[in-house]
Amino acid sequence: MSTVTVVHTKDRLSGVVQLVGRRPDDVPRRWWESLLVFLFFTGAYSWFGYWVVVDMHVVGFEALDRLNRALMVWHNEPAKLSAIGFDYPPLATLLIAPLAIFRGFVTSMAAVPVASAIFAGITMVALNTMMRRALIVGPLRYALLLALGANPLVLLYATTGTRHFVWIAFAVTALGSLFAWYVTADVRFIMLAGIAYAVAALAGYSSLTFFVLSAIMVGAILARLGADGTEVEGTVVGFAAPTAYVIALWTVLNLVLLLDPLAWITRSSDAASSGGLEVFSAVDLLRGTGELVLYGAPLAIVVLPALLFSGLARGNPFATWLGVLLAAAILTPALAVALRLTDSPMLMRNAVPILLIAVVGAIWLARSAEEGSTLVAGLVIVGLLISIPWTLEQMKTYRYQNLEAPFAAAITTGESQEGAETLSGDKVGIVSEQAMAEYIRNNVTRDNSILTDNAQTYAVMMLTGHPERFFDRVDKSDGPWKIAARNPAKYVDYMLISTSDNGDLLYKLYADAVAGNDAQLQIVYRTPRYVLVGVPKGYSPTATTTQIQNLQGSP
Repeated sequence: MSTVTVVHTKDRLSGVVQLVGRRPDDVPRRWWESLLVFLFFTGAYSWFGYWVVVDMHVVGFEALDRLNRALMVWHNEPAKLSAIGFDYPPLATLLIAPLAIFRGFVTSMAAVPVASAIFAGITMVALNTMMRRALIVGPLRYALLLALGANPLVLLYATTGTRHFVWIAFAVTALGSLFAWYVTADVRFIMLAGIAYAVAALAGYSSLTFFVLSAIMVGAILARLGADGTEVEGTVVGFAAPTAYVIALWTVLNLVLLLDPLAWITRSSDAASSGGLEVFSAVDLLRGTGELVLYGAPLAIVVLPALLFSGLARGNPFATWLGVLLAAAILTPALAVALRLTDSPMLMRNAVPILLIAVVGAIWLARSAEEGSTLVAGLVIVGLLISIPWTLEQMKTYRYQNLEAPFAAAITTGESQEGAETLSGDKVGIVSEQAMAEYIRNNVTRDNSILTDNAQTYAVMMLTGHPERFFDRVDKSDGPWKIAARNPAKYVDYMLISTSDNGDLLYKLYADAVAGNDAQLQIVYRTPRYVLVGVPKGYSPTATTTQIQNLQGSP
C-alpha cells in the first residue's frame, strides 16, 4: 500500500519567486491623493476643453459620432444598445454612454470634453502612483504631472472628446500594475494588469501590441529571476486570460452578427478614416518615424537608449522591457502603414502613447537611480517643459494630422476656428450642424419623421438631443431603412441629407433635391453642409434604376 506524501504549502511555495498569500512591503495607500489628482486633471481638462470646443469650435466629428451613438442607447425609439455599432471598439462608446443620460448635457456640448478628460485623469492617477512607488517626492511628482499635462498634444486629445485617451488610460494603468508587480513581487498586480489590458483591448485595438509584449515580458522576467516552468506558465496564463477571453467573445459576436469574425479589424474606423493611403518607401517611413518622435515626443529620444543601457548593461530587466515597449510604440505607426493596416499614416496623435510610455520609462529610471532619483525626475520635468513650445510650433505645420493646427491656432490667437481649414483641407467648426439642429428642435416634433443616414448626419442628430425623431439606419437595420429610402412618403415627412457626396446614401438617390432641382421635394431648410427636404404625402418615387442599384450596392 503506497504512502501519500503531504506537501505543506510553505514547502510547495519555497521555490516561487512571487509573493503568495501575504501582503508585500509597499508604499502606503493614499486614496485621497489619487482622488485629488483625478479630480484636478478631470476638472481642468473639462474646463479648458469647454473653451476649446464650445468657444473655439475645435472639435472632432468622431467625438460627436460616439456621443450620438451614446444618446441613441438611452433615447432612441426604440432605445438600442446595438447603437454602439462596430465602427469603433465597443468600449470607446459604451464607457461614455452614461454622459448621454441627460440630453441637455450632450446638446450643450459640455459632454464632449468630459468624454476624454475623465480618462486623461485616470492616466494621471496611474502615473502619480508609479512615481510614489519610485519614491519621487511629492513636489516633483506634481510638477512632472503638470508639465506632462500641459503638453499641447496631451491637451488636445484630453480636452476634445477623442477616444484615444480611453484605451491609453487603461494601458497605462496596466503598465502601472506591472510596475507594482516588479517592485513588490505581489502576483495580484499581475491579475490587475490583465484586467486593465482587457478593458484597453475593447477600447482601442492598438493596445493589443502592448498587451502581447507585456505577456512576453512577464514570462521572461520570471524566468530570469529563477521561477520554475509551472509558475511562469500559471502567471502568464492568468495575465493573458481576461484579454484573450474578451477578444474571443468579440470575434464570436462579429461572426454571429456580421458573418465575419474579423470585421472588428476590417471595418474599424482606424482602418478607413482618411480615404486613401499614399505610397511610402522605407526611407519615407524612417523619416516619418523620426519626425513623429522628434516633434511629438522628443523625451523618447533620451529615454529609450537610457532604458536599454540600464537594462542590458546593469542587469535591469524591467528597464529592458520598458525599452522594448517604447520601441514598439515608436515603430507601430510605420509598421501599420507598411502592412496596410491603416489609411491614416503617421498621424501626430501617435506621438501621445510614445510620450506617455517614455514618461513611464523615465519614472523607472528615476527609481533605478536610487539616490539620484531627484535629479532624474528634475531633468524629466525640464525636458517636458522645454518640449511644450517646441511641440506647439510643430503642430502648426506637421503634415499628417487631424486638428493639431486649428488647436494650435486657437491657443496662440484666442480666436474661434469656425470656418478654418485643417492642413488636409477639411473645414473646422459646427455652426452648420448647430443651425440645422436648432431648426429641427423648433419645428419637428413627431417621432421617426425624418429619414436620414446617421452615418453622415450624426452631428445634427446629437445636437438636437432627440434621436427618436429620426428614422435612421440603427432603428430597424439597413434593410428596412433602404426600403423607406426608395419610398419615403410612406414613412416620413422629411429627409435630412448631406450637401456633398461624402457617402450619404440618401444623396445617391436625391442629388437633384439637394441641389434644389426636384419639383416634388422642396427644401425646407438649408445650411452649407445639410438640407432638410420636405416629403409631401403624394410624393411619387422617381429614382432611376441606376440610382436604386447604387443604393443597393452601398454598405
